[in-house]
Amino acid sequence: MKKIIPITDLQRQAGQIIGGVTTTDEPVVITHRGRAAAVVVSARRYTQIERDLERLDELELLEAVTRSRAAIARGETISHAEVKRRLEKRKNGKTLKKRRAR
Repeated sequence: MKKIIPITDLQRQAGQIIGGVTTTDEPVVITHRGRAAAVVVSARRYTQIERDLERLDELELLEAVTRSRAAIARGETISHAEVKRRLEKRKNGKTLKKRRAR
């Protein structure tokens, strides 16, 4: 269960609260005017969270590359020139619509 404390307790007992976070490695939710405003975590936990997020980014990138390679193998891609042509067509279509509206 998360520990939840008001900001005034943090102001009065910062050393004790930080010591508890470091010892137990459990986050503490800080409230301000009754609403969650911040979370205090140990440096060790924060470092682990950063590592986990970096690994998640790597896994998402690998998945995207895998999906892209599969799309290429199935022939579900278009050339750069085709993308440019479609974008130009879309741009010109919007320009024409704007001119007609005037």
